[in-house]
Order: sequence, then structure tokens, then C-alpha cells
Amino acid sequence: MSAHHIRFGLVLAALVIAWLPSKASANPEDTQFWLAGFIRGNLSDGVYLTIDTSYRWRDPVFGADQQTFRATVEQSLNDDIRLGGGISFFQTGPRLEIRPHQQFRFARNGLDLRSRFEQRFFDGAKRVELRIRQRVQYTHPVAEGVNVRGSVEWFGIIQPREQNRTSGTEQVRSMIWLSFKLNDHVDISPSYMLQISQRAGRLDTISHIPQLTLDYYF
Repeated sequence: MSAHHIRFGLVLAALVIAWLPSKASANPEDTQFWLAGFIRGNLSDGVYLTIDTSYRWRDPVFGADQQTFRATVEQSLNDDIRLGGGISFFQTGPRLEIRPHQQFRFARNGLDLRSRFEQRFFDGAKRVELRIRQRVQYTHPVAEGVNVRGSVEWFGIIQPREQNRTSGTEQVRSMIWLSFKLNDHVDISPSYMLQISQRAGRLDTISHIPQLTLDYYF
């Protein structure tokens, strides 16, 4: 492993540690399990489609189970840069959220930087919630057909759905996973995510989230 890869790993670790609460043992914690599937492919030259869906089993104390569906179309501007957008639907118990989004991506030599802007429409909310997501991801091959990936993503509220809610940092997700190529079209990826969610006036919540993801490429 090169010095560049080691430095990147240290940066990821430092970001995770920086966001860990100082009294982690006192913070509410839960364990979830997410099962996700992705379909990815080219619609035409330079135009890419990604469809993803998931089921998220959660501790009832922290919220109802969640089902998600999202579609994103991206246009390649050059070898490194893509612009795109799409829409997603999140069903959490009886509550439905509709979430259009726009995004910018820069990817080169395993590094993938993504900025995503979301407009979140909730049942019964007085106004649309505006949120920005900034993700840094890195992929490194470790064997034929096997990649290791790590990412850190920050979620920031620009406009909360209710006036009495606060803007600023909502959560931070840190994730590491292995991707195994099963054939020319299918990958399988077990992973672990650490999610830290901020709550106004209360201790942050910590979620441990093992995941299993299937990717289909056409």
C-alpha cells in the first residue's frame, strides 16, 4: 500500500474520531441492519442511470423500519465530472417523504467526491426541508475482483422543516466495506456504517449499521 493510501486512511480515521461524542458511553445507541440493491448502467453515451432501493430494520425506540427507492440520472461533462439529479421516496412507518435531489461528482483514481442538494417534502410538514450532503469516498483494489472502500459523509440542514428546529449539522456517516465481483454483472458488498445523529438540546445518538448490498450492472 502506497503512502498516499495510508494518508487517506489516516484522514478517514481522524474524521471519524473528530465526530465521536466525548462521552460516547452515555449516548443513546442502537443497532440496525440495512439490505440494499443497486442497478447501474449507461442509458446512452455519457448518460448514466442509478436506481437503488433498500429496507432498513431499526430499533423501534429510534424509529420505525424504513423502505427507500431512489433514481438518479447523471450526465458526464468529461472523464472526471458528472452532473445529475433525481428523486427518491422514503416510507418510514406511516410517514412518506418525497425527496428530489441534484448533485455534482468528481471521480479520479479511486477517489469519488460528491455534493448532493436535497429538497425533503414530509407529510404534514409546514415547509420543505433543504439539506446538503458532502461525501468523500475512496476505492482501492486488494485482489482480483475484490475492492475495499471507505467513505465519510456529512449531512447539513440549510432550512429545517419546522421553524422551531435548528439548522446545521444533522448527522455524520462513516462507512467501510468490501466489494466482491460475482460475475460480469453482479457485485456483493458487506459493510459497516457508524452513524452519529445530532439532536438539539440532547445527547447525540450513535447507530451501528451492518449492511449487505447487491449491485447489478447493465
